[in-house]
Amino acid sequence: MGVYMRRKLVKQGPQSLVVSLPSDWLKKNHLIKGNEVEIVEISNNLVVSGKEVVEKKIKEDFVLNIDEMDDYLIKRYLTMLYTQGYGEIVVTFSKKGIMLLRKGKKMGVEKFISELTHRFVGMEVLTSEKKRIVLKCFTALDVEELKNVQRRIFLLILSFMENMFDKNFNRNMAHDNITKFINYFFRILNASPEIKDKEMLYSFFAVQDKLADYLRHIHYELHRTRVSKRVKDFMKEVFELYEEMYKLFYKFKGGKEIVNKRYDLVKKLSKMRMSNSEIKMVYEVKYILEIINSFYEMAIARQGSFSDSH
Repeated sequence: MGVYMRRKLVKQGPQSLVVSLPSDWLKKNHLIKGNEVEIVEISNNLVVSGKEVVEKKIKEDFVLNIDEMDDYLIKRYLTMLYTQGYGEIVVTFSKKGIMLLRKGKKMGVEKFISELTHRFVGMEVLTSEKKRIVLKCFTALDVEELKNVQRRIFLLILSFMENMFDKNFNRNMAHDNITKFINYFFRILNASPEIKDKEMLYSFFAVQDKLADYLRHIHYELHRTRVSKRVKDFMKEVFELYEEMYKLFYKFKGGKEIVNKRYDLVKKLSKMRMSNSEIKMVYEVKYILEIINSFYEMAIARQGSFSDSH
């Protein structure tokens, strides 16, 4: 159903008249100052459309030849193309297998690419032919989804920390889920010119991506070696502080207390006696304290909330 509204014409210059556009309609179509709209004259009516502007967010297809690439490079290239907003990615190849560097063996190209799509929200194999695979990204690049995605990232990280002491917890799946939504976050971010502090957000969530790597390795070391209760308790305190810092983003209150807690944990760490294996693991836990520090600095810069990110 259409929405009826009336607007006054305002004189601008000697011959032109202008009319304001409804703010709700502008937000819905992701339009900001400087964007273009289409105006179509139908009889004595003018139809203003923002459709073309929105569709231009999704880039045209990209052809990627993977003949000279190993699995690591293919993952990197697909991640880059996905986060840059390409709608279709055409993968071409003449070889039969992809070298898996860590495993030292090959995997069939079709199987490798198919499994790789699970790393990206909304990516599917559209067609698979001899020497050519077409990948399609079906997710809409909706800036309104950005806050939901970033909250999902934080909750996945907190879930990883909560399950850190469970030996049977699937660390690889947890890691991949975090990076999956971070890539989706970057995809929306890159397609949304109206976002404030885009570079700051990108840098901050790149750090969270690195954190996922550290959490996976901490879980591996924790259940591979013997770790004292003292070190485990220290880790729990760090994880709890990260959760407090997360809450600070949505309600900027008690920031000074968190800074003091972080300082106390750094001092405690400097006095702890640990085995060589514990030192290696706790070094990575210390990285979380550095992230908490950047958390606080960014919360101040953005007045404690991501709610103004668009």
